[in-house]
Amino acid sequence: MRIPALLRPPTHAGTRLTAKRLLNLWLARLHHARGHIHVRSLPIKLTVEATSVCNLRCPACFTGTGEIGRRRSSMSLDLYRKLLAELGDTLFQVTCCDWGEPLLCKHLETMIAETSARGIHTEIATNFSLPFDVARAERLVQSGLSVMGVSIDGARQESYAQYRVGGNLETVLENCRLVQDAKRRLGSATPALWWSYHVFPHNTDDVERAAAMARELGMEFAASKGWLAGAEWDPSSSWRFFADPWATRCLYLWLEGVVNSDGGVAPCCGSFYREDDMGRIAVRPEDLAVASFREVWNGERFLAARRFYRQRVGSEQTRSHICFDCPQTVIWERWQQHQDTGGAATTFRPGYSTNDCFNFFWNRRPTRQSV
Repeated sequence: MRIPALLRPPTHAGTRLTAKRLLNLWLARLHHARGHIHVRSLPIKLTVEATSVCNLRCPACFTGTGEIGRRRSSMSLDLYRKLLAELGDTLFQVTCCDWGEPLLCKHLETMIAETSARGIHTEIATNFSLPFDVARAERLVQSGLSVMGVSIDGARQESYAQYRVGGNLETVLENCRLVQDAKRRLGSATPALWWSYHVFPHNTDDVERAAAMARELGMEFAASKGWLAGAEWDPSSSWRFFADPWATRCLYLWLEGVVNSDGGVAPCCGSFYREDDMGRIAVRPEDLAVASFREVWNGERFLAARRFYRQRVGSEQTRSHICFDCPQTVIWERWQQHQDTGGAATTFRPGYSTNDCFNFFWNRRPTRQSV
């Protein structure tokens, strides 16, 4: 018997299915499908910024170009444990990175180990161009990390370093070997290592060679078109982005939470500046802030964002909300108008490319007094 899509759980390695997780999953999906504004469910996925610091200068990254969204810091274990205590029973997946380099967080392995122990799938994405050794490779494997994506956009130092500015390809490859060796010694199948390749005009000739190098290292290989600040490179290229925009309510507003290293709750992974946070989680009782994730999750800014999916109107202050002009919100509005005039799904055009969506966030620079 086929299980309806609404009931089918995610297939994440390392996730322990429980009645509480499944009930929350089904309720969250129901809220999303019906566009409920106030929700009784919690996120099934959580992205936490283990650290907002990075060692490279990638040109299409806020951190890499030196933008300051908030004070640079690592998430404290107290804050992370507070999140895990509140959300751990309903989460299927935790990703311990966003705009920073997670392996620069000194207690990353502790965060991952405590998450894995609760039966939750864990992931990180790393540039891996940093000091690493056998001992840390073993700690990372023993933490129970499920998946580690390694961003390697080239098969030669010359091509790789054009985007991963300041990175060293040989260091990255040696670090991948250290992790694979540690897995063999410890008899562990995890973490699964993925070679993540962003394709640009300067590195298209390296793709096949990089795929072969990934096979030699025992890594999975995934190549997709890289986005750029400004115009998309060669829209007619056969290379495609990892996903294309389509008409659906934003998953982040109903199913996925994002918390920065300072406790700021972001609307999504595209958001970078603290001015666009939906609220802040307090770690200490004396903090003058919202005390729990759930309160932020059903706070006014999240309610307003979900309300835009029913009617995208409001005052000047309302229109300044990051979600008001977000491409996903606008695409949904266009889709509703398209349906109202008798349009079919086959004739609908979102009007945005993946590169356009990236540029919406990239071009959003708030006016501020100080960090």
